[in-house]
Amino acid sequence: RMGPPMRTPPGQLLYSARWLRPLRIIQRVGLSIALLIWLGVAVFLAVVGFVAADSAAFVAVVVVLAVCGLLFGAFLAWEVWRTARMAMNVTTAGIELRGMLRDHWIPWHEVAFVEQSRHWYWRRATSIVTTSGRPVVALVTSYQYLFFRGEPYDSVSRDPRIPLIPTRVAIDAHQRYLRGEFHRGAGTRVDDETNPSDRFTPL
Repeated sequence: RMGPPMRTPPGQLLYSARWLRPLRIIQRVGLSIALLIWLGVAVFLAVVGFVAADSAAFVAVVVVLAVCGLLFGAFLAWEVWRTARMAMNVTTAGIELRGMLRDHWIPWHEVAFVEQSRHWYWRRATSIVTTSGRPVVALVTSYQYLFFRGEPYDSVSRDPRIPLIPTRVAIDAHQRYLRGEFHRGAGTRVDDETNPSDRFTPL
């Protein structure tokens, strides 16, 4: 079975698909500001409710609304934070997927094949199909996040017949595992400054 998410996935990192760092910083700064405003509004409404209250029922309604507002704000903050940390990390030991709701660690021996997602919304995202037949989609690799990942918008990326860079990287890594390269400790690290499209070109 797929293992639990890990703080640091095992193996040597080959490739990481995630949002650009400036976007992640802007998103979290904006989230912090929005939370402060949301908290201030909730406190203000609660204070006004207590001051202007003329019955216990009115105070109870104000408290319930304030608590519901805080819970809803906390849920949105959690979702935004999870979105900012979405990633697909390809290593010599397997693939780590960080999603909006759940994280997955899939070792190579549990990967049957890698393909493009056929989902109507997560278009062309990397889909890891396990040996049990279960597809796990890396949401961050979908077509709508192309610019957020800093990938080139060229004729290759616009052609739906050609997998996007994250999918091509995952397919290549899986094939290298099947050839036994990772068992010997082989593998080339792909740094942030390296453009993976230089190595993964359509045939």
